[in-house]
Amino acid sequence: MRRSVYTVCAALGAVLVMNMTACSQAENGSAGESSAGTQAQTEAQTETQTEEQTEAEVPDLNEVLEEVKGAYGSDYLPDTAVDEAALTETFGIDPGLYEEFAGEVCQAETRVDTFLAVRAVPGEGETVEQLLDAFRESSLQNADQDQKTRAKLEASKTVRYGDDVYYVMLGVCDDETEDEAQLTADYEMQTQIGLDMIDSFYE
Repeated sequence: MRRSVYTVCAALGAVLVMNMTACSQAENGSAGESSAGTQAQTEAQTETQTEEQTEAEVPDLNEVLEEVKGAYGSDYLPDTAVDEAALTETFGIDPGLYEEFAGEVCQAETRVDTFLAVRAVPGEGETVEQLLDAFRESSLQNADQDQKTRAKLEASKTVRYGDDVYYVMLGVCDDETEDEAQLTADYEMQTQIGLDMIDSFYE
């Protein structure tokens, strides 16, 4: 009789141990699943925040244009918007190279003042930069002998921030200056006004 009692007690003890082990495994499994789910959710949130931050850091090209205009005031001379045809025919930038752009030139052929901002498709920023540099060199080679025009072309600049590319040829200088080197230096200072404003959007 006593042996039967011992046997029953041992059996009950074994059942309790098995139940406790099963509960522990279930709890560990739930904790593992919860931890994995939390980690996945955190990673997704981080990725979303990174994408939002990247989008927020990309400036609106039209806003950059307006701020550059404001920086020059009445010395900003371009009065005609650059369209897709002009972007291709004048600057050599095909539609497949960019996502968007904003720019203005002077309608009068006697004025070369230009502002152009191009957001290239990812990875094509350097290509667009090279095309704008080529436009600048071609303009210099084909420029007339007007001292002021050549000085402004010499002072023009192309700058790139990742896939955002800008070409700046802006400003007004003293028409009485006869020294071409001095005139170019003066126009470089004028160009820098626009470059500084552009740079402020990428700090």
